[in-house]
Amino acid sequence: METLKKRFIICTLLTAALILIVKFNLGYWSILLSSFIISFYGGYPLFKDTFKELKNKNLGSMSLIIIAITGAYLYNIFIPWWEIPIELAIAILIILAGRWLGKKLTEKIREPIEGPIGSIPDSAHIIEDGKVKEVPTETIRPGDLLLVKDGETVPTDGIIIKGSTIIHPTIKNSIEKTPGETVTASSTNIKKPILIEATTTKKGSFISKIIKLLTGKNKTRIQESVDKAANALIITVIAIAILTFLHWDKNANALQHAITVLIAASPHAIRIATPTTILAATTISAKNGIIIKNKKSYEIAPKINTIVFNKTGTLTTGKFKVTDIISLDDEIDEGDIINYAAAIESKSQHPIAKGIKEVAKDPIPVKKSKPIPGKGIEGYVGDTKIQITSYKHVKDLGFQVKPKILEMINQGKTLAFIIINDELKGCIGLSDKIRKEAKKTIKTLKDKGIKCIMLTGDNKKVAEPIARELGLDEYHAELTTKEKAKKIEKMQEDGLKVAMISQADDAQALKQADLGMAIGTSHNLEVKGADIIIPWGTPSDIPHILEISKATHNKIKENLAWAAVYNTITIPLATGILYQQINPPIGATLMVLSTIIPILNSKTIIKR
Repeated sequence: METLKKRFIICTLLTAALILIVKFNLGYWSILLSSFIISFYGGYPLFKDTFKELKNKNLGSMSLIIIAITGAYLYNIFIPWWEIPIELAIAILIILAGRWLGKKLTEKIREPIEGPIGSIPDSAHIIEDGKVKEVPTETIRPGDLLLVKDGETVPTDGIIIKGSTIIHPTIKNSIEKTPGETVTASSTNIKKPILIEATTTKKGSFISKIIKLLTGKNKTRIQESVDKAANALIITVIAIAILTFLHWDKNANALQHAITVLIAASPHAIRIATPTTILAATTISAKNGIIIKNKKSYEIAPKINTIVFNKTGTLTTGKFKVTDIISLDDEIDEGDIINYAAAIESKSQHPIAKGIKEVAKDPIPVKKSKPIPGKGIEGYVGDTKIQITSYKHVKDLGFQVKPKILEMINQGKTLAFIIINDELKGCIGLSDKIRKEAKKTIKTLKDKGIKCIMLTGDNKKVAEPIARELGLDEYHAELTTKEKAKKIEKMQEDGLKVAMISQADDAQALKQADLGMAIGTSHNLEVKGADIIIPWGTPSDIPHILEISKATHNKIKENLAWAAVYNTITIPLATGILYQQINPPIGATLMVLSTIIPILNSKTIIKR
């Protein structure tokens, strides 16, 4: 921005000098030299962007202007007409001013998310050998102990080791934090000093990853089509400029009209119609805790007519509480059962695993563990093989389940079976609660004509009362991840546009859906198959996603309509055939307005 401002000031002074040189007729070479510096120094950003776009196999949006600049300068070398260099210099100044304003407005759009990363302090308080030292934030590494005083900004992601406070994060609202909970870089510590253990470097922080996602290069289908339309417009405008020049071949204004056509035409207004709107929508969504990974989500979401929910952690809180521990072997007590289970689940972030780990008093070191896709998890404690699996898988393996365990199923409890060395040795019963906002969300979606379905790996006795309570259209229970994906595929074959909302362990189903939404992922943004991530969200975020997607889609159409109307009216006027008073400076002013209006229109999404 400062470079652009400096360039504008220098070109303004040179333009003033050029006007004086022409007025007092101070020489042919003086005019050419001044004109050369203004044209190619002032126009450098336009040349640079054009060549960058050409590398990406696109005709640059500013290519028409650099053709005008180069053509006019070369023409004046052989056929001096000193009105043209002055008009071109003024046009370049207007374009530079418009470019500066456009960048400023775009920065304002990005500010809610990109602004906080600039607030991360250059230095942090590290604790070494019991002493507090001030070190550059860039030098912080995972494992470092840091003191964050009240009123300070958290320098990097970390886990609270000591102290409780209130944290105001970049995303979502202020929240109370206690030992064992995470804090993120750029958050503000509002209440009391805390001691944290760093888990990342500054560059690897959660906020840095979000910004990287927001600035990703993946394009929507609309943008791909728009780029082709802009390329076609550039070629058409070049042809019109040539024809305009030939039409006025007996008139001294031939070059002036041709240059005005090239400058006034605005393929840039067409090109920025989509990305500027998506930038605004993505920024406001991120501020509200919704991370849009795939920009094509904005095109797909308005078409969704079916939403498939996973049960655990989506429609329910996912905060499982252990209610029953049953040992099926007299030589293994309940404490051993829960400790074995906690050992195998030690690295898992699944809600059931968290519930089991909460009550384990003496966790046993685990040698290794790995998931059994759609069925559970297995691993080794010493040489002992342990599996934690579902009721369906236990039945498939041929084990007989005792009546007292079946009673827990009838009570609507979720069961985790413990198989030790291929023998069924125990069972853990857990309970979960329906999210308080789930029923209202389902009703809101159904009122919009959207079909709501639940797919769960849990048993029918657990799924049925939840589906009935929430008023779901359908539910399917005892499904593996693969079977969930198959169900979604069948819905798509029936002509439905399906969104899937689940946690990270349903990657296959998320990928199969037309729109995959991962919920409750915390700081994990690398969820396979997810187009949208809601790190700490609830089902109530879904109507907001659909609403912002519809608004975004409408804004894109408004911006494209503006660009089409602008070019349809302005290009014929610029030829001088209908109206001869439009010159390059006026053309430049119109072109700048054509690009500023879509940016201002896109910003209105942020005010929603």
